Amino acid sequence: MNASRPDPVPAPPAPAPARRGYGGRSAEALAAERRQRLLDTALELFGTQGYAATPTEKLCAAAKVTTRHFYEHFRDREALLLAVFEQVMAGTQARVMEVLLKADRPPAERFLAALDAFLDAQLEDPRRARLTTSEVLGVSTCVEAGRNAVISGFAQLVEGYADALAASGELPVRNYRVLAFGMVGAMHELQMAWLNPDNRLDLDTLKAEMHFLVRALLTGARASAA
Repeated sequence: MNASRPDPVPAPPAPAPARRGYGGRSAEALAAERRQRLLDTALELFGTQGYAATPTEKLCAAAKVTTRHFYEHFRDREALLLAVFEQVMAGTQARVMEVLLKADRPPAERFLAALDAFLDAQLEDPRRARLTTSEVLGVSTCVEAGRNAVISGFAQLVEGYADALAASGELPVRNYRVLAFGMVGAMHELQMAWLNPDNRLDLDTLKAEMHFLVRALLTGARASAA
């Protein structure tokens, strides 16, 4: 009687063929370039002509991207809007954090410098201000949820810094969450007003008035705790 033979070991699956590139660049690099072109084009068109006036076909034509490639990167136009919104706000937050983390001046002065950094990041390019304020409003519950998450992140940043000022004796110890959301909301409305040509102030005047208001707030908070 012949001894039973072991089952043959199945051959490993053949590796998937590598995605082909073009012009000496890999397929992954080309895909990343297409995605960034879509983000850059969305900032330009949403920030100048408006989200509602920019259909997907128009975006693709301006970005020199096919609709097939568009849907490889984004579920729909709303997803692109949210992605460029988050990219712009992440850049703004990075500039704010760079100022806050520098220990080259007193904490209260750093807070004022962080406000300047926020206004510079948002208003030096009016497309950013328009996209991150008016163009993301009322689009959908999904976009609104993304917007609220970013707003909450900035409010937590303000609240945390106010708590640090309280710990150093610059402010009285209390719950600063309401104040934090109020300040973030005020900055949003300030940008909306700045975009309105009837209300336009130059950036230096805007910064000077914000410094005055924040210093008045700090002075009043200290006086109330005395």
